[in-house]
Amino acid sequence: MAASTADYRILSSDPPPLHHDAAPPRVHWPLHSTDKTHLQLGLVRHAALDPEFGPDPRLLDMTVHAQSRTRLCIEIENAHRQPWKVPQSIVPRHPASSKQAQKQAVDYTVVWEDPDSFGFTILRTSSNERLFDTSGLGLTMKDQYLELSTRLTGDAADDDDRGRPVNLYGLGENMGPLRREPGTTSTHWARDSPCKPHRNLYGSHPFFLQILPSGRAHGVLLLTSNGMDVVMAPEGDRLTYKIIGGALELYVFTGPTPQQVIQQYTQLIGRPCMVPYYSLGFHMCRWGYDTVDKAKAVVAEFKRHALPLEALWIDIDYMEDYKCFTFDQTRYPVKQLAALADELHANNQHLIMILDPGIKLQYQMGLYEPYDEGVARNLFIKRKITAQEAAEDKTAKLRAGDLVDFVGKVWPGKTVFPDWFHPEAQEYWTKHIAAWLQQVPLDGIWIDMNEAASFHDGDCSHIESSDDRPVRLSDFAPAEPADPLDEDSPKKGSLLQPQHLQQPQHAQSDSDAKKKRKHAQAHSTHSKGGHHHSDTQPKEEIALREHEYEDLHDPHALERNKDHGYLPSMRLKKDPTSEQGESRPPVIYTRPNQPPYSINNNNEYAELEYRTLSVDALHHGDITEYDAHNLYGHMEGIATYQALRTIQPTKKPFILSRSTFVGSGQYVAKWTGDNWSSEEDMRASIAGLLNFQLFGISMVGADIGGFGDAASEELLIRWHQLGAFYPFMRNHNCIVNPPQEPYISTTLTEVTRTCLHLRYRLLPHWYTLFYRARMVCSPLWVLDPKDPELLAIDDQFLVGESLLVSPALCLEQNVVEARFPPGRWYDLHSGLLEVYVGSTGKEVVSSEVIEIDAPLSKIPVHVRGGNILALASTRDNTALETTRQVRDAPLQILVALDETERARGECYHDDDSFETADGTLVKMEARPGVFTLIAHAARSTEHDHDDDGAGEVRTDEEEDGGVDYLQLPPVGHEGQRSTAIQSISVWGLSLGAMVARRGRRVSADEVKSSAQLESHQVRST
Repeated sequence: MAASTADYRILSSDPPPLHHDAAPPRVHWPLHSTDKTHLQLGLVRHAALDPEFGPDPRLLDMTVHAQSRTRLCIEIENAHRQPWKVPQSIVPRHPASSKQAQKQAVDYTVVWEDPDSFGFTILRTSSNERLFDTSGLGLTMKDQYLELSTRLTGDAADDDDRGRPVNLYGLGENMGPLRREPGTTSTHWARDSPCKPHRNLYGSHPFFLQILPSGRAHGVLLLTSNGMDVVMAPEGDRLTYKIIGGALELYVFTGPTPQQVIQQYTQLIGRPCMVPYYSLGFHMCRWGYDTVDKAKAVVAEFKRHALPLEALWIDIDYMEDYKCFTFDQTRYPVKQLAALADELHANNQHLIMILDPGIKLQYQMGLYEPYDEGVARNLFIKRKITAQEAAEDKTAKLRAGDLVDFVGKVWPGKTVFPDWFHPEAQEYWTKHIAAWLQQVPLDGIWIDMNEAASFHDGDCSHIESSDDRPVRLSDFAPAEPADPLDEDSPKKGSLLQPQHLQQPQHAQSDSDAKKKRKHAQAHSTHSKGGHHHSDTQPKEEIALREHEYEDLHDPHALERNKDHGYLPSMRLKKDPTSEQGESRPPVIYTRPNQPPYSINNNNEYAELEYRTLSVDALHHGDITEYDAHNLYGHMEGIATYQALRTIQPTKKPFILSRSTFVGSGQYVAKWTGDNWSSEEDMRASIAGLLNFQLFGISMVGADIGGFGDAASEELLIRWHQLGAFYPFMRNHNCIVNPPQEPYISTTLTEVTRTCLHLRYRLLPHWYTLFYRARMVCSPLWVLDPKDPELLAIDDQFLVGESLLVSPALCLEQNVVEARFPPGRWYDLHSGLLEVYVGSTGKEVVSSEVIEIDAPLSKIPVHVRGGNILALASTRDNTALETTRQVRDAPLQILVALDETERARGECYHDDDSFETADGTLVKMEARPGVFTLIAHAARSTEHDHDDDGAGEVRTDEEEDGGVDYLQLPPVGHEGQRSTAIQSISVWGLSLGAMVARRGRRVSADEVKSSAQLESHQVRST
């Protein structure tokens, strides 16, 4: 049964300072407003509908902010109660630059068609295109259900674009095609899950970019950390947000190019962080290096096979019973592990280890400092004692409403979780990371299981201490051959969840019962395709709960209660500095565990606490897990980043996180999670890395070879070739599957060595892309968003906008049908012009599909004419095995001319410290008869927001003047050293007169030899 939304009109008793047109009744803003930066409207309810979702607020506040020429913010919330919003301290909304604030002409208009009914339209002023259109679609604003829809057609004056595919991108995290498909739902509720299509995964990024038929683009962010479904209608003409709490905080970015949209978005949420140089190298990891000797052997094998290895990663194998900040003194003695780190550092290599947030619960104080201190500081997430628990407490010590530490169960057994909202959490986290790093000098930190994940649904305090033990390898299902995409595969759902934590197939768990009950309710009542619960709430099922202690440090009390797993009781005081404000009473959720609307959690409408914390768990300041769940991994990333900045102030932090949120790219890198060893997952990794470019997280990659299942030799070959063009390149797999290091077979070793050497030569170009804080990898449509043939491509991608990567993604594939946008395309491996897509005359040129040879030994990569790249080289042509060698190596300048014999490029170089004072940016340009390099002093800064999306980012440049050579300063590492250009290679110098035919391979006799300019050396000064 379809439900209707409530309706609101502009409050007539308090008319806004707007001009009302005579016919039809319209409100324009800011064109006819006396205040062109700020507008407040009162919205009064005149039709109350959908009582099953809760009462409608009688009055809403709607605020419209003109934040820059290209950024608009609209906020709608309950006028009488304070709803939850993402705190500014967690996701700062960076203001526009002073330069933008001086610009009066904004590129948007807000139109309210009928002041007596809810519905506004945001138009791009310069093109009259609809960017966000709610007219006639209504609004629902309940405490626990908000619904807002927008039409997805593009032109306000002409609907000829109806029926065309809607080119919408983003709305993650999930696995699927790059372009959103009609009829699909993007669910935003962070969860621990192997990667499977159509399921909500580890993070939440409620941002989308849309490309209209004109080729112009815009972006929309609905900033909320509450659970949410974003539903695209089956016809693709409508997008509906269904949110289970909070307020509406909507941002629109007008572009109009895709690149400008992303720059405008990251200007608001924060630019991607500048990565340490070493992180661009090759990383090797495996859950299963279960002794330090095995880890050493991996390093030795890489050296023996002459394979570059930049960083070795250690999974949870090193821990004592999987407890954070500990070392197993039998398998990973601290002295031996520290010696391994020193050995790696001596060879300019690096060591990174994993760190989970869950802290092992202890039944006796004084045995585990991270737990003891967390209890003493009262900084673990809490839960309330229920009335039934208090009534059933035979000790008569429990009182309903008292707070005890919330208990989950992860690798070490029963665990408690740091509360990142607690004012002492940062000091606590920094202290223990510092003590950890004092024992083993690590170079980076890998934070995992931070959704936060738990192997049980919700509260686990009822688990008896006899069952409280670390997970063992024998708990896991054996690696059975199975189709990794088969939903009935026995490994699906069991790969990461120990068997002793799973229900037998014939048994029905409480969670299963809840899912079935919810499924039945969902089919009885619908809300526009979504699901909600009936008003009848099931009787609360209470298991044995924790009791409180009178004295937290009474060892007799701890001993007395240890068999029951009792926890200390704490009373939580409201944070007087809470950003939610005290002017209005807060919204109180009456049904947090059974919200009236069920989001499509796990693609089966699972309970919100499925494999995570209970939603009624409490953070400092009376913040509920219901509101803050999606922030946990993001906040751990911030805490870890700040800890490393304090401990190692001159070094760029490197943190890899599984769970991310809006703005996480300022602090962490990201990997796409627990994928599978399959062609499908290899292909899906491309859409994954491109989506995170849209989300402002540039440093991203997938587990090469797949984390789950056994990978074939050919799959590993193809995946290493593809992974050589991920921003973050790491091979990683699971303990229950065969090892997949690149030295396990001769052919794999040879091919991987070749693609790694190519990657290392390209590192100066990669580093420059990160310096610019833009998308370091891009979809093909950035080159020509008007070309409809480019808009759905997610099996090719660009590095920057100069390298086109067209990988072979199927086994036994020797030819790739690659699509080439207009222009010259040179084979990166040979330097030959391989493809030319162009035309003579005035004919519009579009992209063409060309068959390209892709033998097993090669990945097709092409350089786009008109670009200049800086590559690392060596005078004796020896292989580059570490990024330190790359930084010391001379450069080869590669000039790929376009049809007019012109090209441009740049190269950024610095000392790789956190605050670079003396970086150098060299801009290069080639035109007929002239090749110019201009050196600039450039400084890399954390947050540069003096940009409206069209200019350059993260630069403070001072032009030194044109020179005919490249001059780089010494970088302050072991004294002065020489940096020089070894050669300048110009491709396509003699092809200007070539007769153009559209879309074809260039024959050998048409290709003239690339002109090799005279090599020269320039010593740094």
